[in-house]
Amino acid sequence: MTDFEEKLATIIGRPSRHRPFVCDGFPSDCATWVVGYNAATTGGDWWQYWSSDSGFDLQSWRNDYDAEREKRGKGPSATRRRIDRLRASIPDILETNIFAVPSTRMANMPDSDTAAFDLMLATLKPNTIIAHGVPAANHLAGWTDGKLIKCPHLSRAGYAVVDAVIAELQAN
Repeated sequence: MTDFEEKLATIIGRPSRHRPFVCDGFPSDCATWVVGYNAATTGGDWWQYWSSDSGFDLQSWRNDYDAEREKRGKGPSATRRRIDRLRASIPDILETNIFAVPSTRMANMPDSDTAAFDLMLATLKPNTIIAHGVPAANHLAGWTDGKLIKCPHLSRAGYAVVDAVIAELQAN
């Protein structure tokens, strides 16, 4: 286990229903991050999708995410659909939230802190962060190590906003 994994396990526990990040493979390979407030769906024990040898198994996680949403009588969330649109155009995206504890609404989120996110930001050093929503943008207001793109929360942003972010990223 790497030093990063050990530190992350200390923060979120093992096993853990927290969702510190989602990506395809290793988070260190992801130059672009999509950062929100907190996840609405857990997807089960996060560590079941992680391997020290191959990183995060996005496809297995997504299958379980879709199954969990379906059990609740729902399809992919508006946020998920917009992240899917970003992912289709921008390679190597890491999805994360300033709070790793999932809840269906900000108002019913259990006590939490930003330790997992802060560890990732200090360790992994993304080039670009898309901060969607005011809490994420406020948390990242002092971040100057790359390009910060602020936009409305993706659950409320129209596809035109997402397409404008894609165009800005592709222009660089």
